[in-house]
Amino acid sequence: MGVRFENFLGRELVLPDDRSCDPAEGLWIKREDGGRLAIGMTEPTVLMGGTVREVELLVDDGSEVSKGETVILVLTAKLKYIASPISGTLVCPKDLSSLPENLVKDPYGTTLFHIVSQEDETGRFLDASDYANSLKDSDGARNPGGHKGGVSPTCKAVYMAIGEQNISKGD
Repeated sequence: MGVRFENFLGRELVLPDDRSCDPAEGLWIKREDGGRLAIGMTEPTVLMGGTVREVELLVDDGSEVSKGETVILVLTAKLKYIASPISGTLVCPKDLSSLPENLVKDPYGTTLFHIVSQEDETGRFLDASDYANSLKDSDGARNPGGHKGGVSPTCKAVYMAIGEQNISKGD
């Protein structure tokens, strides 16, 4: 089923309750068979980043990675470096080119990478309900209408000024 979160950038979100979340990295973690963990970006993280343009692997597939080690770069309106939430062996999708489109369409159905780990560290992450509570003070929740420029006074001033400008070509 999932946990509902209303008015996040003007949308209603359903946070799946079959996985854990790492709010610091904006990742979801789902245990699979054989000690394998599927890891992807949460929908709030994708929405806050904007359009996903590119996903680049920063370490080799099959490498041993440590918790906190940067493993993937996601290019949106900004650069988002993704660190592995757990130590283990990194297993990446074979087709990175389809990840940007899939992340936007279905963040909870798109796995960025897998970690094969013998340790079960998923208990230190948040469940869907606790993750929803952590979002209540986020920029996306403070902008329930999804307005351009967000809720920051500086951003609002810039967007208002741009909207009021009368730009014409010089002679």
